[in-house]
Amino acid sequence: MAAPRARLGTVEAEGSSGRQENSGVEVVVSSDPAPPAPLCPHGPTLLFVKANQGKEETRRFYACSACRDRKDCNFFQWEDEKLSGARLAAREAHNRRCQPPLSRSQCVERYSQFYMEDSFCHYNMFNHHFFDGKAALEVCRTFLQKDKGEGVIMVTDPPFGGLVEPLAVTFKKLIAMWKEGQSQDNSHKELPIFWIFPYFFESRICQFFPSFCMLDYQVDYDNHALYKHGKTGRKQSPVRIFTNIPPNKIILPIEEGYRFCPLCQRYVSLENQHCEHCNSCTSKDGRKWNHCFLCKKCVKPSWIHCNICNHCALPDHSCNSPKHGCFICGELDHKRSTCPNICTSKKVNKAVRKQKQRKSNKMKMETTKGQSMNHTSVTRKKKRRERAHQYLCS
Repeated sequence: MAAPRARLGTVEAEGSSGRQENSGVEVVVSSDPAPPAPLCPHGPTLLFVKANQGKEETRRFYACSACRDRKDCNFFQWEDEKLSGARLAAREAHNRRCQPPLSRSQCVERYSQFYMEDSFCHYNMFNHHFFDGKAALEVCRTFLQKDKGEGVIMVTDPPFGGLVEPLAVTFKKLIAMWKEGQSQDNSHKELPIFWIFPYFFESRICQFFPSFCMLDYQVDYDNHALYKHGKTGRKQSPVRIFTNIPPNKIILPIEEGYRFCPLCQRYVSLENQHCEHCNSCTSKDGRKWNHCFLCKKCVKPSWIHCNICNHCALPDHSCNSPKHGCFICGELDHKRSTCPNICTSKKVNKAVRKQKQRKSNKMKMETTKGQSMNHTSVTRKKKRRERAHQYLCS
């Protein structure tokens, strides 16, 4: 729903080089209880904010959780926008009319050849929304908690244009649902997960799930012209498997070009050579990486060390380009969502917004007062003219 796999080239550029500019739209993921989000045809919307490096936040807004292209879903609403009853009723009618085309009956028709009717749900993974309501939610809950959750493995292959943050929040809700059926003795157990996603999202995924690791296995799609091995596909697929299962328990096929590294105690691709300086098999993209002694880490074979930037980069990079990092403090070692100054920034932004609101209200009051004084002055002049007219007539 979020983006077709054909858009992976664009997503890869975003993921590998950070933000292309000094601004970007970020999803607001809050652990605090938040007011219910407005609905679009794809369920509850997500709250976004446009962040500009070194500047305060702009107005926050709601947009579709599943579609990144406004052509697919044009929902937009400011966070502080108030809607009339008529507009809310019109929106509700539109949502019912424009729900995703895969109805419950179509699901039954498509999957009944393989599964019982109570074994699947029409579901939006970007906002944990069940299109068939509480009944579908209970189907999912029953499935996850059957036999106390034994033998359940979650395998997810989301569209690569999907945002990591809302996906991670949804997966944590499914994990919590699974844990409800666990006994006290098994409270330490984790729901086994295989999350299929591009390798350059590794840091973001591990930020939400520290126990996850990325396998070296390159995921191909037989029915996709680009993401498969062969003359028409890529030489190396950028798609990997992220899992919380220990990698030494997962055997990768030797006949497909994987070997077991006794030092790392896991299977890696043949090109992924063990670095004695990093003490690990460091390649992420299927090629042999080179160790840079100045950066003290392994880097892509196409990168060279730049003495101006003091780090490795592509040979034709621009040294004067803005450094991508935290939008709040400007540091390069973390993003805005994990900035230690985020609470201070929120307080400052809130204070600035209040100050602007007070200023705006004051200007409105002065305008209203001026209009009132003008009205009083006109009324007095009118009364004087009426009295003069009466005097002359008498």
